[in-house]
Amino acid sequence: MTFSMNNNSSSAFRLGDVRGIYPEEIDEAFSLSFAAAFVKHFALGDTVATGRDMRESSAPLQHALNEGLAAAGVEVMDLGLCTTELGYFSSVQDDIDATIIVTASHNPPEYNGFKCVLSRGVAVTYDTGLAEVERLMQTMGPPAQQASRTVTKVDLHPHYIDFIKTQFQPLTSTHIALNGLNGTAVTLADTLAHELQIPVSWFRKEPGPIPSQGANPANPHLAKEMKNFMAGRAFDLGVTWDGDCDRCVFFDQDGNLIPTYYIIGLLASSFLETSPGAAIVFDTKLCLNTLDVINRYDGRPVPAETGHAFMKLAMREHNAIYGGELSAHHYFGDFYYCDSGMFAWLKVLEVIKNSGQTINDLVSEYRNNVCCTPEISVPLVDAEAAFSSTLRGYEKVARRVDFFDGLSFDMPGDWRFSLRQSKTEPLVRVNFESRGDPDLLLEEAEKIINGLDVAGSDWRSELTIQ
Repeated sequence: MTFSMNNNSSSAFRLGDVRGIYPEEIDEAFSLSFAAAFVKHFALGDTVATGRDMRESSAPLQHALNEGLAAAGVEVMDLGLCTTELGYFSSVQDDIDATIIVTASHNPPEYNGFKCVLSRGVAVTYDTGLAEVERLMQTMGPPAQQASRTVTKVDLHPHYIDFIKTQFQPLTSTHIALNGLNGTAVTLADTLAHELQIPVSWFRKEPGPIPSQGANPANPHLAKEMKNFMAGRAFDLGVTWDGDCDRCVFFDQDGNLIPTYYIIGLLASSFLETSPGAAIVFDTKLCLNTLDVINRYDGRPVPAETGHAFMKLAMREHNAIYGGELSAHHYFGDFYYCDSGMFAWLKVLEVIKNSGQTINDLVSEYRNNVCCTPEISVPLVDAEAAFSSTLRGYEKVARRVDFFDGLSFDMPGDWRFSLRQSKTEPLVRVNFESRGDPDLLLEEAEKIINGLDVAGSDWRSELTIQ
């Protein structure tokens, strides 16, 4: 097989993975070159597992990746169509040096990329290896194209499903709505539902083609689709996964999206009830309620930077039992400190079953404790000016200013806000929360958002409480 090297490699390398438009930024030649550089940098010599999501470009990209890995001198375990978490599971198998999943997660269909972990689920990021892989791709020359090792197809789904079943008892309930967004969730969730005796009805079940706007479960249009699917039917809960199944969001009996912030509180509480004092990892964009839950059980709060690599690192370093991220990634100590859409939905079902309450009943405590706005993504001409002007305006009146993973202010009146610059887009993510008056929070939020005009903001929308 002969390819010409794509010269746009640098635009595809992100902080936590590799992602770009196919074939302009990532193509088969890119896959071959990436494989050679990855093996060389990490000095791999045993076996690398590979898998792929449902995108049309994923099969040819994985095929080229497999060829490149075999030519570079490692055995290849081809997992086929699979979730990213199956890739994490593969990384703990004997003799697996690393796993590479071909996926662009929730991005639109024209995107693709690679998510990589080393043995036992250790995340590979730009700072921990991808930068050097990128450099090698630009300096190594054409990769070898004659395979010196073999590619073996292996189906790990039965083994992973058996592993999950050791963590959960049968979860018989009335009726659950599942939405795979035409991603890979069905490769695990359908069998698990049957074997754990969970009655389900599916929407967007089969893998591919994904929605034109991407397989993002929090997308308002796709959330409305789910609400319409659930309307007038006796569902106890709705669950939607993203394209590669590592994000998981929940809907109440009426099809309303439940803010992930409150799901984090629910799961943290559940784990701490049985393991008081355990470590809980969380991102700090919204955290008042999470801290209240952790403190109630004398848990150990572990703030982490936003992003799967930072969350996994914090989980591992602190031997955390659970971690929750507002992007709807949920991390589990029992799953090698990795994120899992399967563990997340089954754990929520377990909490519902054991409590005898509805999901709305369970999260109402957290809603009443802390109110919050949806995350606001503000397009800005000058993000640095936004941070500087906000700091000047609020540092003297704030009870506390924190520069961890952005900028956050604890304000008199028991409310809080945070700003964080997107690592991939010209946006600032702004979040507001309060233990007090929701109307006052909206008033203060409007002032702060309007103040960002000095940095070139053109954001105009109605602020609401979730």
